[in-house]
Amino acid sequence: MDEGRKAVAERDDRPIETSWRSITPAEAWRRFQHSENRGLVLRNVFFHVLRVLYNRARWVVGILLRQLREVRLQITMAGAVVIGRLRDPHQVIEHWTSPDHPLGPRVVLFVHFDAAGRVIPTTRSFITRLAETGLSVAFVTNSERIEPEAKEFLKGVCGEILIRRNIGYDFGAWRDALDTLALPRAETEAIFLVNDSVYGPFGDFASVLSGLDFERAEIWGLTESWQHRYHLQSFFLACGEDAIRSDAWQRFWRSVRPVPSKEWIIRHCEIGFTRSLQKGGVICAALFPQSALLDAPEIARLEALVATNPPRNSKAGARALHARRLLRSIRRGRQDLNPSIDLWRQLLWAGYPFVKRELLRKNPSRISDVFDWEQVVTETKMSDPQALADELRVALGPKLQSVWNVPDGDEKEDLDLIETSNHS
Repeated sequence: MDEGRKAVAERDDRPIETSWRSITPAEAWRRFQHSENRGLVLRNVFFHVLRVLYNRARWVVGILLRQLREVRLQITMAGAVVIGRLRDPHQVIEHWTSPDHPLGPRVVLFVHFDAAGRVIPTTRSFITRLAETGLSVAFVTNSERIEPEAKEFLKGVCGEILIRRNIGYDFGAWRDALDTLALPRAETEAIFLVNDSVYGPFGDFASVLSGLDFERAEIWGLTESWQHRYHLQSFFLACGEDAIRSDAWQRFWRSVRPVPSKEWIIRHCEIGFTRSLQKGGVICAALFPQSALLDAPEIARLEALVATNPPRNSKAGARALHARRLLRSIRRGRQDLNPSIDLWRQLLWAGYPFVKRELLRKNPSRISDVFDWEQVVTETKMSDPQALADELRVALGPKLQSVWNVPDGDEKEDLDLIETSNHS
């Protein structure tokens, strides 16, 4: 018994070698009373207090900086709104109407911008595919001019061509076109608001359009987002007859002004469009909702991919890195996801026919698995993206590896992890 007590005493007399957080407060106090340990305990407590104060200060400063940025942004937007109120919303400087392609009951307002006045091959393909599905295309450019050769091409497929000043962004162009073309007309059944911010369509585009059931919803977007607030992403919006003849539709477009503030356009127009129409009783829906893209099987696939813990400088490692990012967003409620960027792979698997231009040309969100896009398009859309890929390689030049995040390391492909047959 005496030997046991002596052993315990010797054990208790040892200097503390572990962090104070690994023992109970009572044990910490008892050890603090031992003179040999007071310095270590005081040091640990001191540094813990410093860490707490530092973290709290960072949190408070972060809040203050965000508030200051928001105040500055509000002041900037207020000034921009004043300018927008003074500007004329009608900025069309040239208007051509086709004698051969009058606007039909389903009209596409296709907004374009190119600083040089070009209409690039991928945009021409997009417009042609829209026309081939039976839609009437009104081409609206914010470029202020169009190359003569491009204009001749457009006259062959478009019912209207509107060339306007680069004022008001996409929503300013759509409002200008609605007013200039007196839409909706008596025969108008649907209006499609489309811009050139995507590559595609890949695959069977007609089957995608056939999924737009205006009996179920009066406005359809391809994707939806909860960034800032819930809204349909505005690069492709299909608006049915009940929506375009509603009071909410008229009120919203009257409120759109050529405000020189991209943030105002995002808040008031892109996000505000969905909210305004919903408040007016118009049903809005996404053709590719996030709940379907990130269902239980897909979340399980992401978790399995992360669990393999592949080397970071390999393709599998880059895929796992993006999977971790998606899983973190899912745990946070998906509010920080931009589906057309973050869920590009899941969208293509689900039948979505586009890839965002920003993703392939700039990749500002640093999506780590972009290098797979050619393979995924080929496998899921039965389309050959080689011409587009070659065009992008020339345009990006030496920046291609960093934009597409092409890994440096070699790897043996794990086919089970990239199998797409269950998602096609």
